[in-house]
Amino acid sequence: MGFFLVSLGLALSSLYKIISTSAPDFQVLWLTSKDLLIGKNPYLNQVIFTGVGYPANSLLFYIPLTLLPYRAAQGIFIALSFTSFFAVVYLSLKIVSGRVNWLHFMVASTIGLWAFPLKFTLGMGQNNLLALFILLLCLYFSKKKPSLAGIILGIAISFKTIFAFFLLFFILKRKWKLLIYSALTILIFIFITILLSNLNLYIFYLQKVIPPLLNYSGREIYFNQGFMGFISRVSSDIPLRATINNIFSVLVLAAITAFSLMRKNYLLTFSLFVVSLVLLDSLSWQHHFVWLIFPYILIGYSLVKFRLKKLFFPFVVSLFLVGWNFKNPALFSYFPVSLILSNTFYGGVILWIINIYLLFSERELHLNFDGDTGRKVKVRK
Repeated sequence: MGFFLVSLGLALSSLYKIISTSAPDFQVLWLTSKDLLIGKNPYLNQVIFTGVGYPANSLLFYIPLTLLPYRAAQGIFIALSFTSFFAVVYLSLKIVSGRVNWLHFMVASTIGLWAFPLKFTLGMGQNNLLALFILLLCLYFSKKKPSLAGIILGIAISFKTIFAFFLLFFILKRKWKLLIYSALTILIFIFITILLSNLNLYIFYLQKVIPPLLNYSGREIYFNQGFMGFISRVSSDIPLRATINNIFSVLVLAAITAFSLMRKNYLLTFSLFVVSLVLLDSLSWQHHFVWLIFPYILIGYSLVKFRLKKLFFPFVVSLFLVGWNFKNPALFSYFPVSLILSNTFYGGVILWIINIYLLFSERELHLNFDGDTGRKVKVRK
């Protein structure tokens, strides 16, 4: 408990520094949301330090904060994000084991507080933790309350567009009611956005914003830790990067689709989708790897529950690689030394392999997940 309190104290100290200075990504979202509110095109804002890649409906969620002075808005958002981290740990434990053991909560929270992806998310003012909490709420209600879960998923996708990836998971699990409510929720957010601006804003987004995001140059930057970042450190040939990345994406999608159809374990399959997302995203920044909180808790719980000692070491290695950060990556920028800069990617790959092993293990952990209690039933030894 003492180490947890020390870690929490250091995190709160860092949080104060973030709030009292500037979180650049939040500033972008705050300024562009103000543009949306007054009818301007947020994608043409010349003040922001980087472009905004979200569709306009994602900016709706920040409009209440634009009514406040920037410093107050940033403080509230960072505090919400920090609180969401603990909510994510709590909800993950609740989903996985049906109850929250506070020792487990403190251990998981302490590890997360020291990991670089969490520090990066908070420091940049990213929305990853809030988005993950909403997504886990969807998972929590997805069995017993599919209508509510669908609305929550629609909110999650409207807030974090890339979470549309999880529609495939629910399609494979035949959660049709959930999917219908999710689609309706997304359409409502789009309709509200069109009322605030106009349909041309979406046309502009598709024609002017999306194409540059599909450019594979510059993807070797250290903070990009998906497969695209890895292959970009191997080759500077842009067409080759695109080809290899596309082949990798097709293979991974085919694999997780097949595994979802072959195996019935609901939570381990969902976990596999989460890990696959951070590997597949061509702009998978280190701060996106906070989404691995749920897979790490689920898989860690499984390893301890079934005493799979041979997997403890690769699991810890994965944790270390994902949590590590090179403070001066420029020192390792030349090939082949540059390959060590894909540390977070390697950690994700190890976790992906462990996840698959658990799905197919003879001692596979089956969770009879009812959406409320997370009741677990071991059905095979």
